[in-house]
Amino acid sequence: MAAKEPAQATTPPKRDHELYIMRHGIAVTRGAGSFADDSKRPLTPEGKMKVQEIAKGLLRLGFEVDWILTSPLVRAVETAEIVSDALRPSVPTDFVEALKPGGSPEAVITFLARHLERRRILVVGHEPDLSEMAARLVGAGRNANLGFKKAGCCLIRFTEFPPKAPGELVWWLTPRIMRKLA
Repeated sequence: MAAKEPAQATTPPKRDHELYIMRHGIAVTRGAGSFADDSKRPLTPEGKMKVQEIAKGLLRLGFEVDWILTSPLVRAVETAEIVSDALRPSVPTDFVEALKPGGSPEAVITFLARHLERRRILVVGHEPDLSEMAARLVGAGRNANLGFKKAGCCLIRFTEFPPKAPGELVWWLTPRIMRKLA
């Protein structure tokens, strides 16, 4: 009779935190027509169409989120709504003041750290703030050239949040590539 191996205690795998960072889609030009107020600039019809295609591309990548956070500016809100509609209408979406232009990446990270039950989050905002936040989260430093094109997106994965070590940049995709995935 063969000796049995001792039973090994198994611990459930720790679920990672996934942070998707996305810049808003193509918006009406600043100061054009009746949109002198920058916060009220909507997506253009082309911008809406491209974000819809990008959302389809994200779904082909297995994109799933528990929560969407967006800048309260119209162009970011519209981008977040289009992505949410492509997923399922029940994904909660909230406005975060720190995602407005000029907002602090640290304030966004602090906000996220207060909601650790949310493990897969999409944030929608503006440049250059998003690239600063992404660079900080992957340990790339301030001089990293991580600019987001309009409706560009990346995925950063963490084993813990707030991160004590740099996160893993899983992918960084241009809008064109995401549209081709659709």
